[in-house]
Amino acid sequence: MTTPVTSDAPARPRHVSIPTPIVPPKRRAPEEIAAASTFSGERRVLLAAPRGYCAGVDRAVVAVEKALERYGPPVYVRKEIVHNRHVVETLTEKGVVFVEETDEVPEGALLVFSAHGVSPAVKQSAEDRGLQTIDATCPLVTKVHREAVRFAKQDYEILLVGHDGHEEVEGTYGEAPENTTIVNGPWEVDQIEVKDPDRLVWLSQTTLSVDETMETVTRLKERFPNLQDPPSDDICYATSNRQAAIKKVAPDSDLVIVVGSANSSNSVRLKEVALEYGARRAERVDFAAQIDETWFQDAQTIGVTSGASVPDVLVGEVLRLLEDYGYGDVEEVVTAEEDIVFSLPKEIRKALQEVEANDDVGRGGRRRSR
Repeated sequence: MTTPVTSDAPARPRHVSIPTPIVPPKRRAPEEIAAASTFSGERRVLLAAPRGYCAGVDRAVVAVEKALERYGPPVYVRKEIVHNRHVVETLTEKGVVFVEETDEVPEGALLVFSAHGVSPAVKQSAEDRGLQTIDATCPLVTKVHREAVRFAKQDYEILLVGHDGHEEVEGTYGEAPENTTIVNGPWEVDQIEVKDPDRLVWLSQTTLSVDETMETVTRLKERFPNLQDPPSDDICYATSNRQAAIKKVAPDSDLVIVVGSANSSNSVRLKEVALEYGARRAERVDFAAQIDETWFQDAQTIGVTSGASVPDVLVGEVLRLLEDYGYGDVEEVVTAEEDIVFSLPKEIRKALQEVEANDDVGRGGRRRSR
């Protein structure tokens, strides 16, 4: 538990712990791997699309970058802005300080809330400390928060399908804790106690496996036939699209490589979905350096995808490594086109407009009305 600050001196920020990547000490030569292969014929890569950054992640990362440009370092971020080690490490080098809780931030400093969202209690804590805040919560997560508030006001009990302890679930739960029960999976359904089975609604974490979520919901409806659905699908479009793409790739893949961090729920789900839908083997890595080249010995076809918080540069590094080992034939398997873009948080938009207006005045122009 964090010790509250009781003096004028702020608590020393604790950086989010990022373990050192596992790097093979020395790679075996491509010729050696080829000689040990259990197959003959051309090697190929099936590159799943969509993959990588979703609109909510892009919005959150750009918000932090713009905050650095506008205010300069340090910019504090509660938790990881998105669940990706490369992103966190890169922003740390630029002057971002990642903290666990608001009481680690100096009073009056700038704090960004991550894409996963926060509870009202966290927002109140930041206000009590006089922090300037930027809310980078993904708009799709905000939608679920609003649904929780609305159903709680209507005296519904909420069955929140999600992983207990995940930041997104903590934030949604915090909107209506008295009305909400977290359901981790179908195995918990039989233990759920409710006050009124006729006033129940289910909501979900946005980054879950679509199949597992619906399995849980099916079990819930078997127990509670009058359970209501949310007004719209809570699972993020990007999560659904990436899972649909890997379902298409997996049956033809001897090995699927998922690029994404261990604490990224949607990345972990991609590995599980790949195995469930026919991949002979699936591995998750943060970086190309973590790939073990001996995996290639039994893999004529390799599927590649990445979680919704993964920048393209990391997938590019994986593809370059695969090319070194003879996987130069890359076929992109496209199952959906994504064109969704979210506007930046209002706090950043306002700050950038003020800068632009001041620049106009400095150049002798008239300040534009807003």
